[in-house]
Amino acid sequence: MSQSAAGPAAGATLRPQCRSLGLVQAGIPIDQQEFPVLADVQSLLLAQMSDGAYFVDRERCITYWSPGAERITGYLATDVVGHSCADGILRHVTESGHQLCISGCPLAGVMQDGRERTANVYLHHKQGHRIPVTVKGYAIRDDEGRITGSLELFHARATNRFADSHERNRSEDAYVDVMTGIGNRRFGEGRLRSLIAATRESAGSLAVMFIDIDHFKQVNDVHGHRVGDVVLRMVGQNLANGLRTDDFPVRWGGEEFLVLMPGASQKALERAGERLRMLVENSWYQHGDAQVRVTISVGATIATAADDAIAVVDRADRLMYEAKAAGRNLVVTDHGMLPRPTTRPLHGNLAPWKLTDPPQG
Repeated sequence: MSQSAAGPAAGATLRPQCRSLGLVQAGIPIDQQEFPVLADVQSLLLAQMSDGAYFVDRERCITYWSPGAERITGYLATDVVGHSCADGILRHVTESGHQLCISGCPLAGVMQDGRERTANVYLHHKQGHRIPVTVKGYAIRDDEGRITGSLELFHARATNRFADSHERNRSEDAYVDVMTGIGNRRFGEGRLRSLIAATRESAGSLAVMFIDIDHFKQVNDVHGHRVGDVVLRMVGQNLANGLRTDDFPVRWGGEEFLVLMPGASQKALERAGERLRMLVENSWYQHGDAQVRVTISVGATIATAADDAIAVVDRADRLMYEAKAAGRNLVVTDHGMLPRPTTRPLHGNLAPWKLTDPPQG
């Protein structure tokens, strides 16, 4: 198999030797006549890739999970080999919140017609948050050309400076909230003042979001403060992964967050607010048998020429409380409440096609 970090060569056919990688990794004895030494070469190539890679069979059961996949997702091969990728593991969603495990799965499509597919999605990290990745699916065929499974390669897309996947300088540590990995209150106050001043001088724009985790006290009461700390980081990293590279996510205090978006238009603000709401709603932390989930309420506003730092934060805070009063898990802007899509997140650890009454996309 001709393969590089960018993916298989155009038109390449993945042979059944690929399946041996998953069998070896899972500790299952293999027939050396059926799987020759070539599999060792393939395994070495995949192990050296920075991209993630995994194989699935026709039932979408994971048979191989590369070191790159472990690094990007936090899931070890022992966590996932033998499971479906939708068994409470990756569960890809699009920017609009569409659940690809329900319809539009790239690997399912590849196995149906053999055509390569590429998609930009958010996958689920073991620590709960979502990560923006580009995925590419390729068919695996036997010597007679029959499709026996598929390969997915994925790599992380450009992320905000406060995302866990982004390398920071040690000099920035003083401005990072240790719990969540995003900007701390001191950083947020200083950046807000400078952005307000810059906006006045250049007649530019500044969008501000005030965000609060819904019913966060219940998480601490039911699951304990350690899990509550994990949930805080899960939300903070969702903010970082759902924002532009030059935006600023800040932990304002407790379960409250502030987002600063310099140069953002009203449309960009609304899209970002809904995207952050969707990412948090579609995230969870697996605590024993429980999927610990939360939602957020978002107040979003555009700074005016008359605003100082206190005024714009107060207005975003009031809009956030309007979202709470309207039922939570909502985004409210200066122009009113944004409509919430009807697509529901997938709950539980079963793949949707194994459920007796799967949710509708």
